[in-house]
Amino acid sequence: MSTRNSLCKYILATILALLLTGCSIGSIFQPPTPTPKPSRLPDPDEAKALLVQLVDVEKRAPGIVVGMIADDPQERWVVGYGRLSATDDRVPDADTVFEIGSITKVFTGILLAQAVSNDEVKLDDPISMYLPEGVTAPEHEGKSITLLDLATHTSGLPRDVYDLQTLEQMYTVLSGYRLAHEPGSSYGYSNFGMGLLGNLLVQRAGQADYEALLLERICRPLGMDSTRVQLTAEMGSRLAVPHTGSLAPTHLLDYPIYDGAGMIRSTADDLLTFLAANMGLTETELQPALQLANTPQRPTVGKDTIGLGWQVSANTGFHYHGGRTNGSYSYLAWDPERKFGVVVLANVQVDVDYVVRLLIGRMPFTLVQVDPQVLASYAGRYQLPDGNIVTIRVDGTRILIQLPSEPEYEVFASSEGRFYLPVSEQEASSALEIAFYRNDRGEVDRVVGLLGGVTYEAKKVP
Repeated sequence: MSTRNSLCKYILATILALLLTGCSIGSIFQPPTPTPKPSRLPDPDEAKALLVQLVDVEKRAPGIVVGMIADDPQERWVVGYGRLSATDDRVPDADTVFEIGSITKVFTGILLAQAVSNDEVKLDDPISMYLPEGVTAPEHEGKSITLLDLATHTSGLPRDVYDLQTLEQMYTVLSGYRLAHEPGSSYGYSNFGMGLLGNLLVQRAGQADYEALLLERICRPLGMDSTRVQLTAEMGSRLAVPHTGSLAPTHLLDYPIYDGAGMIRSTADDLLTFLAANMGLTETELQPALQLANTPQRPTVGKDTIGLGWQVSANTGFHYHGGRTNGSYSYLAWDPERKFGVVVLANVQVDVDYVVRLLIGRMPFTLVQVDPQVLASYAGRYQLPDGNIVTIRVDGTRILIQLPSEPEYEVFASSEGRFYLPVSEQEASSALEIAFYRNDRGEVDRVVGLLGGVTYEAKKVP
């Protein structure tokens, strides 16, 4: 008898004996337990420590909520601290309702993208196609304002026109306005333009108001049950009362004519659901519209661009938007490359967006191996606007940076063209990230850095 046959009989006899004693084959051959992937997000306890510092020590806000989401592995958490108001000691959480201000513009951009996907409108349609008889849209040397111009803040319309109460009043301002430059030629942030876009989309869809359109086309499909313009009584019971910069309670904004520019109220939980859809982490019928809305359409400031509502940072790659009312602050962002998103909500007028920078500075980056030839192309001298030189040196598979009057530091790749300098928790506010960019010939011609919340650009020199 061969050794192989003997071994097979032994194994079969062993299995039979185990079965007779009541053991299952599944209990004999247990598959190995997969090792879970390490978290890619900051520890929620660290986030809470930041909020304690802002609320209790620095007295920046009555209450703040932070939420983060990531893919591979999929993670999601929300942390809140503080109170809903001076007379309500409940701690804000994932379900607390906040004004989100101009983040509303992202929703309006997606509503436009949906109308395009549904063949209801085209981005280059002149807005005059959707105005009632007797209302005219201003032109500049024969060039008309388009829907795309409204969605990208390139219409040339004013930033704000106050005291508008009716659509007719908005149309009167529009008809009488004179453009200073050609529509689409330059960026100029316009609440008036985005408010007008929201109203035009409502009229085109035959809806009663902006909220009805929002609920039908975004909130219900995504299951965002706590995102509205007008609060239900139940949502009102969860409201974080807005406060001025001096922490005095104030009222919610209520300008129906500007619903599409800044009147949405929502929660951290709903906004993480919204981010998940934009990041492609959930299957939804909205995907074509979300992809279109996130596609850069026009330049804004520097090398940044804008999609339909979403601002896109050339330095960080973030798709983002902030919001500030007379009593609330909000910030929403996601990184398509590293697949994470963040939301910050506060019931105070003062900006607290540096919370985002602190959190991202604490993120455990996934190290990336960069091709040595690609790495070598980054080596060289880069000149800052003030004339100082940043030196990039490559040593095999290592890349090192020397800032003016600083020692040389090794940086680590988070993608092929982006690198970061690890810092301690105490130094998170001064975390350094750099990104290399190439010209039309494929040559590396500049490096952009983010240090302490300030962006620096240096051009490659001989």
